[in-house]
Amino acid sequence: MICQLRTTAIGFGLLATLACQHFSQDQPRSDGSGGPASSAAVATIDGRTITVGELDDFIKEELFSDETSERDLATLYKVRARALKGLIDKIIVEKSASAANLPFEDYLDQQVEAEGEVPEEEIAAFYEEQIDQMGGLSLDEMRERISAYLKEQRVVTIVADLREQADTEILLEPVRIGVEAIGPSKGPDDAVVTIVEFSDFQCPFCQRVTPTIDQILAKYPTQVRFVYRNLPLSNIHPRAQAAAEAAACAGNQGNFWDYHDLIFANSRALSDEDFERHASELGLEVQAFRQCVQNRETQPIVAADAAAAQSLRISGTPSFLVNGIPMHGAQNLEAFSNVIDAEIARESTARSEATR
Repeated sequence: MICQLRTTAIGFGLLATLACQHFSQDQPRSDGSGGPASSAAVATIDGRTITVGELDDFIKEELFSDETSERDLATLYKVRARALKGLIDKIIVEKSASAANLPFEDYLDQQVEAEGEVPEEEIAAFYEEQIDQMGGLSLDEMRERISAYLKEQRVVTIVADLREQADTEILLEPVRIGVEAIGPSKGPDDAVVTIVEFSDFQCPFCQRVTPTIDQILAKYPTQVRFVYRNLPLSNIHPRAQAAAEAAACAGNQGNFWDYHDLIFANSRALSDEDFERHASELGLEVQAFRQCVQNRETQPIVAADAAAAQSLRISGTPSFLVNGIPMHGAQNLEAFSNVIDAEIARESTARSEATR
């Protein structure tokens, strides 16, 4: 159990990438997909520039191949962004180790050992917090392993402190996919951030993320515009197309969003009779609604949305484009906020530079 804990914690920290890098430094690589040139800067650290080429050389060959082969630029960006953090940490530690006239590993060992042995109370507290993962072993049986794990966690703190002291600027730009923000929307038209969702009314994950969208709009009332577009996955959701067309018919009477909410709240009630019942509950003109549904008057709207998704190589729901930056799945508020906040900051910087 503790090995899994250790692997997980360190996997997101420094040593997962620092201790086992054996890369070819003499084989420049190009992804051949129209991405940034190998000489393009992705970050600076204390005046030192990191290029795309150096970053790609830092990524393990297996990782690069497995995660980018036959895939798109958005995936490549994610691989590079994740690796860039590790490369920056490696450079920062190497600089400090060189200043101390010590090899890389010796420098980290020295910093860890300088803090002394892990106090018994820390070991006991960790044991109690993670007792469900101790496999029934006693504190005495786990003490040595817990102590070693907590010592390794010091590395994460040490590197974080060094990172804070460094003058680092991330220049790697996220991939942006151009998409028309057309369809039912919430939020101001001049919002700094536009989120376009491709959704399916029979998709449980689309239903699950709906409250998160409401949280986003509440958190950023003037800064975010949200646009809904359809991607009914009819091969697995046989009533998704009909639900999308019915919601668009409700939209023709100016009540898309309430109808949208009713469908997701009653995701198992997707018969034509259910659609009419929803329309009646919302006070729509039922005869006009029925005619719209029966004549499939909104089918071209849904088809256009699905065609747009296909042209963007979007095949799953929910899928989001946040100012063109792709996000997939039922992400939480924090994940969205990280991207939104970065976009707001980017816009603020651009405006400041424009007024200079």
